[in-house]
Amino acid sequence: MDRIINYIFGLLVIFLFVLEGRADDHFMIISGLFLSTIAAYIAFIGNWITLDATKSVIVLGTVTLGFGGWWMAFALIFFFASSSLLTRRNRMGGLENPEEKYLHHDLKKRRDGYQVWANGFWVAVLCLLWFITSIDAFFIAAFAVIATATADTWATEIGCRNPGKTRLITNFKEVTPGTDGGVSLKGTIAAIVGSLAISLFILPLLIEYPDAMLAVIFIAGFAGSIADSYVGATLQTADISQVKPEDFINTVHNFKNNFVNWISTGIGGLIAFIIAKVIFII
Repeated sequence: MDRIINYIFGLLVIFLFVLEGRADDHFMIISGLFLSTIAAYIAFIGNWITLDATKSVIVLGTVTLGFGGWWMAFALIFFFASSSLLTRRNRMGGLENPEEKYLHHDLKKRRDGYQVWANGFWVAVLCLLWFITSIDAFFIAAFAVIATATADTWATEIGCRNPGKTRLITNFKEVTPGTDGGVSLKGTIAAIVGSLAISLFILPLLIEYPDAMLAVIFIAGFAGSIADSYVGATLQTADISQVKPEDFINTVHNFKNNFVNWISTGIGGLIAFIIAKVIFII
């Protein structure tokens, strides 16, 4: 499935490069391809991603920088770098992200293409829509997607370090830390800080209502992380017969986790788009 997504976005990049892009657009797309290729293989050599995931990183990076611009790319890099560093810090301290207990042993050290697209799919879609339509609400929504992914990952990675009381988001009953849909004060604060960190990347850009757009991205990113917990509590614990793709080497539980991330980042982007478009009409 991740390979199909790579092909689809790759073909869209080629189509827009040939038929739609201007000279400066061509420069950005080529820069995105060149820099994301370097970044992907550095991440592979550094044992952060699988070899197959390098293709996903290259495609996602090309679309993000080529059609979303430098600050969008910086925000995405910040998300992946900070999340990976938090994960490694926990592992070095003997802690394991609760979600990783379901991972295939080859992926406890590396991230695969499914995980790349679970967090980056809507970024690519919204960057392309912004490029084609010039509707700024798509641009704001793309930032909100990254804010959602950052908030959720930081909440999980930081929240698993001495989490204190953890409660299920659907009924607020106390549960064991690491339970799907469980939230803690420490994890919630981490989500707030993560979403705020990504929203700050909007400030250097010349857009309408910069302070308001910062707030929109922050609110949508945090709301998306809450949606992740809620969807995780309802979907991952449900007795659903789900067939995973043949090339997905992890468990069905982990496939559901990627699916939850995909849904929640989409929700974060949708919230930002609606607020930006309906209230601020951009």
